[in-house]
Amino acid sequence: MRRSFSNNFVLPAKGRISLLLFVVVTFLASTLAFAQSSPLIMYHADNLEVARKRGTLVLYGNVHFAHDSVSFKTQRAFWNRNSETVECGGGFLFTHPSGYIRARNGSYQRKSEIAIASGEVSAGDSAGNYLMTGQYLKYDRKEDIVSIPSSPRLYQYEKLKNGKIDTVTIQSRSLIFDKKNGFAQAFDDVKLTQKDLVVTCDTGYFDRKNNWLSMKGHPTCDMKNYHLTGDSIFLVLDETGKMLKSALVIRNAHGVQNEEPKRGNPGSVTEAFGDTLYCEFKKGKIERLYVNLNAKGFFYETDLKEYRNLMDGNRLDLYFKKGRMDKAIVSGKAQSTYFYVKKDRTVSGKNEATGDTIHISFDARKNAVKSLRLLGKTTNASGRYIDLEKENRIKENAKRDSLAKLDSLAGKNSKRHLTVTDSLMFKNSLMKNNFKGLFNRRKDKAKQADEAAKTEDAQ
Repeated sequence: MRRSFSNNFVLPAKGRISLLLFVVVTFLASTLAFAQSSPLIMYHADNLEVARKRGTLVLYGNVHFAHDSVSFKTQRAFWNRNSETVECGGGFLFTHPSGYIRARNGSYQRKSEIAIASGEVSAGDSAGNYLMTGQYLKYDRKEDIVSIPSSPRLYQYEKLKNGKIDTVTIQSRSLIFDKKNGFAQAFDDVKLTQKDLVVTCDTGYFDRKNNWLSMKGHPTCDMKNYHLTGDSIFLVLDETGKMLKSALVIRNAHGVQNEEPKRGNPGSVTEAFGDTLYCEFKKGKIERLYVNLNAKGFFYETDLKEYRNLMDGNRLDLYFKKGRMDKAIVSGKAQSTYFYVKKDRTVSGKNEATGDTIHISFDARKNAVKSLRLLGKTTNASGRYIDLEKENRIKENAKRDSLAKLDSLAGKNSKRHLTVTDSLMFKNSLMKNNFKGLFNRRKDKAKQADEAAKTEDAQ
């Protein structure tokens, strides 16, 4: 026969705790005989119902449980003594020495020491360094691992010396966070942001303790002046964890570096392509860029985008000073093309070179090539300079000659003083008259054919 306490069995918040514990201990005597040294203890509830055969307790109002250093509170709880599980509704606040979990609903399993929360979940650490949000959360107390499989967000906070807060944010469709080791795994539509750093991918791993990130599945990395893409990207942050120290891109690597205009000089863009790309940074500025296998690089200034300096070979090494190109080494079937720009920003010529290896020095102030050194063994070293100003002069002269011939054919040889604009106007007028005469002749023929047809019909 089922026996239970009435719903009206009310215990005051103070003074009757010992009586409530006595009832509970008597009811669960058989279970506690086999329990571990640290049982699940109910400290308080305003009302309770007991079903002995089913081994359950239903509790209402200011329910408070504890297990070792774990404590959780709710307004309604269902306690199953067989599974040693407590299901909570009407609010759930779970606290432990290293942090807390807050949600609309929750549960706790004593044997496995696993807490589950659902509905507007938020969880943080006691030091205020981490905050996690989502719709569902699972916390393994033994392993100190948090899993959020639905709409997770992970925020990591660091207070700076100036009093401001530096925040790292990770969002994805599912997230696993190892709090003990500071290691996060994110899956599907992953996005990590920190100041100027924005990283996206399908799968990401973030080791906060050792300051590295690993990404695969259409990864991209954007900083203030840099953009990286490839099949997979591995990033290393500096000791502070605030700035990028190095980046490794594997397969289909593409890197872009932009420099804004400074001191009256135009901005510049450097692009590199290849199978593998590696770059190093210092204080947010690129110092070295290495590209291997099918390496190709472009360098151009933002006001002369159509004039792209080319570097092509099996391997490409670029070195920078304060973010600007200082020198480059192109190795293995090396080719290069560089344009020479005058002070008035006109392009005077270009240099084309080939060889086994090409060494290029740059003038950082002028954003220009300072010197070329060619080495050849397998591929003969060679170079040539093309005078673009001379080519332009030849084109202009050819254009003038063409117009002069046109004037001659039109019977205007006596009017050599005509300008280029006058000649073009005459040419257009001539063409217009020719087309008009052709149209009139065709119209007359059509009229004659129509009159002949009418005469035949009359006969």
